[in-house]
Amino acid sequence: MRRREEKAIQKHTLNLFAGDYERLQALYGTRIGAAKIVRDLVRAHIKKVEERAAQNLPATMLIEDPTE
Repeated sequence: MRRREEKAIQKHTLNLFAGDYERLQALYGTRIGAAKIVRDLVRAHIKKVEERAAQNLPATMLIEDPTE
């Protein structure tokens, strides 16, 4: 049975790079869906960026550019 999110969610289609869906499942298990994993990762990223902004620290690249 699905658990309700603490906050309202907004549907958005996300295209992942080939193989990333399978990698998410391998890292986090199949019990948690990719949508929940991505939501939590995005939420954590936004929180980290906002905390840096509040401290007037320069935002750093938290992920690598996949095109490099």
